Amino acid sequence: MTLSSGADKLAVLAGATSFTLPTALLAGTSYSVRISDQPPRFTQHCAVANGSGTIGNANVTNVTVTCTDQVALVSTLAGTNNPTKFPIGLPSVFNEPQGLAVDASGNVFVADRHNGRIAMITPTGTVSTFVGATPGQAPTDAERAFGYADDITRDQNGNFYVVGNNMVRKITKDGLITTVAGTTEIGYADGTGTQARFNTPLGITVDTAGNLYVADTLNLRIRKITPAGVVTTVAGNGSRGMTDGPALQASFDNPYGVAVDKAGNVFVADTMNNLIRKLTPDGIVSTFAGHNSATDAGDGPGLQATVSQPSGVAVDTDNNLYVAELAGKVRTITPSAYVSTIAGQYGLNGFGTVDGIGSVATFRTPHGITLDRAGNIYIGDSATGRVRKIVQQ
Repeated sequence: MTLSSGADKLAVLAGATSFTLPTALLAGTSYSVRISDQPPRFTQHCAVANGSGTIGNANVTNVTVTCTDQVALVSTLAGTNNPTKFPIGLPSVFNEPQGLAVDASGNVFVADRHNGRIAMITPTGTVSTFVGATPGQAPTDAERAFGYADDITRDQNGNFYVVGNNMVRKITKDGLITTVAGTTEIGYADGTGTQARFNTPLGITVDTAGNLYVADTLNLRIRKITPAGVVTTVAGNGSRGMTDGPALQASFDNPYGVAVDKAGNVFVADTMNNLIRKLTPDGIVSTFAGHNSATDAGDGPGLQATVSQPSGVAVDTDNNLYVAELAGKVRTITPSAYVSTIAGQYGLNGFGTVDGIGSVATFRTPHGITLDRAGNIYIGDSATGRVRKIVQQ
């Protein structure tokens, strides 16, 4: 909460009925109180009543802060719950939809893994093939060559970048495909363009400068690709583990998703460790959320909360993280690392295709996650062959 001078800040505890300004204001002084930090969307929303005015003679004024729960409504945007490779005449059928990206018009682009294509879904749910093979049609040689698509991201210029087949490829908004780095050959090597090698990269993101970050999953490393195509290793020593510290000494266990915030911090879904890891611009890896324990501790402060098989991560303009967990939940994590559940549930009863509010909804291995400009969430619900949408109710 930011007070009249802009420098006066005060944290208000949940359930508090009054607060005192750190800097006393005399009677007749104008004041303005506004909320500068609050829980992310889909959890709670706080508002101020009588947030501006003039201090009265008693040096007291009635400023009210109220917070209300925000409910997430899960629906199915597209998909038939029948993942099949190349079904006849059904371009709207997905086969393991995974990574997602959204353009400025609200179209969702889907890495449709086993169909070997990038599909496009309009805001009204109409599905078409952007690049690659169209289900129901015999693929051309070029379409076959596109192969698996595991994750996708979009830069500020409208270009897409896709990981799959041990390569990173660029797709212009007109659908022109080029290889940025790697070849179909499995390996591990830094270098420029096709000199580099990857081993089953499953996650990709892009920062505001056009640098790509890749979760090189089976190499157990995080790689960086400059706009010139130079590939370097920025985190991971190549051994399975959960060691924090200097980036090249740190260890991961099957990192999947990656996201980068405005400050250049890279967040990694460290899937088999059940952790969210943070890589700072100065090259330090730390554990941001989760505790690598089979005990379900639920929501709460970062290292006390349970994060179960995180796969996809995304970040909003306020630096809140959103996490898709293979175990069946969608979570959000504040910049201060508080973990909250948006939708879904754990356990066998939590695996399914139920649409609905919050914990009523069920997923089955949700994989990719992204947000549109309005803050709506999209999930690649891999095993169900659906793309799900979450809006604030």
